[in-house]
Amino acid sequence: MSLWAFLFGPQRSLKRGLLLNIMAALILCLLLAGLVLIKEFKEHLEENLREAMIEEAREVIGQIDPTSASFGLNPDALRFRGINGNFRYTVFTGGGSPVVGAEASDRIWQQLAALELGKPRAVTLPGERVGLGLRAIIMEQDIFVLVSTYPKGNNETQFSKLLHEIEEEIWWGALGVLMVITAALLATRRSLAPLRALSEQAREIGPLAASRRLDADRLPAEFVPLVADVNKAFDRLEQGYKAQRDFSSNVAHEIRTPIAVLRSSIDRIEDAALKQTLSQDADQIDRIFSQLIDLARADSAPLTGFGTVDLHTVAVETAKNYVQDALRAGRSLSVTGAEQAEVVGNAGLLAIALGNLIANALHYTAVHSEVEIEILSNPAGWRVLDRGPGVPDPLKTALFERFNRGIQPHATESGSGIGLAIVKSVADCHNATVSIADRTGGGSVFSFIFNSDP
Repeated sequence: MSLWAFLFGPQRSLKRGLLLNIMAALILCLLLAGLVLIKEFKEHLEENLREAMIEEAREVIGQIDPTSASFGLNPDALRFRGINGNFRYTVFTGGGSPVVGAEASDRIWQQLAALELGKPRAVTLPGERVGLGLRAIIMEQDIFVLVSTYPKGNNETQFSKLLHEIEEEIWWGALGVLMVITAALLATRRSLAPLRALSEQAREIGPLAASRRLDADRLPAEFVPLVADVNKAFDRLEQGYKAQRDFSSNVAHEIRTPIAVLRSSIDRIEDAALKQTLSQDADQIDRIFSQLIDLARADSAPLTGFGTVDLHTVAVETAKNYVQDALRAGRSLSVTGAEQAEVVGNAGLLAIALGNLIANALHYTAVHSEVEIEILSNPAGWRVLDRGPGVPDPLKTALFERFNRGIQPHATESGSGIGLAIVKSVADCHNATVSIADRTGGGSVFSFIFNSDP
């Protein structure tokens, strides 16, 4: 799992959706905050600029001496003729003639002439410049002072001030973003913790624990109705599963009595050939229903019957039960592989599963060939190898389905299609995997392997 998926969850997950929505809202808030900050900064800057220009105008007025040439001001000073400073100044007489400075035009004078005594007012200048005029009376003479800015210097100053303000706030903003994202990660993880617990509960529900249900006590209220409906679905599945299992088991047990009566009737038949044929048919029926009982037992296997089982011991004991049948059919049987391979399981069910694999191999392997039972230790399991015709690829999975019978030319008799289904059912309740592969030199390999993960 990548770091991104670990922090923000997999694609289309609820965690990622929550975090992305939170981050989108955060980005929107930051954009709005930035716009507000710029607007407030601009208004604050305009207010400061106006106050600064008023102070500059008053300072110039304070330096004016109407009895002196040029009102006592130096016309050659940079503040009256230069463009390098923040401000430029122009002083007018009451008639509109500029005394010092060159910021003069009819349009400007018209605005200055309308000024009230002592009340500063903005003056419109060409371009993007800002101007402010102030009127005063000194020694009974009307004096007008114009303070103006220049676009280049003013814009650069505003931009530099804005950057300075942003630099001061950016670290606090970054810290705030980090805190919000961290809080969102913790909040989503804490909020989704009950769902992870619910997933673990669901993982434990299966044929061996069909009565377990999901616990909604610690879930958010929005998920409680969903969990309640899922539990009701589990109830219906358990009822159907139990009904099917009970039906198979009951039918298999109830049929034993009629079979016993049938055997007694067959024993009284005097025709030897007919008697043998009917006995074989009765044996086939009895074998099928024995397999049904084994299948029902595997389906309902309780975990309480599980313990430590040595696969080598089970293989040897099970092989002993099939040695005579193998010899009578012209086959041989051997046990090879690991001397010890312990697993946790039900010894009786494992013996039934291995017995069905051995019976299947003897059933289809060629005459004068050997069926080998190989014990594996890492991972633990069995492999049953025969020298039969092999299994076509389309049947390698389908053969483990119930009542699915493959057609094999070397078979000594027809199968019921239940034996490998029993093997599959036992494997499922032991968290094991069954498979069929081709054997080098001809034949098949039936594997029963225990998974290492619980």
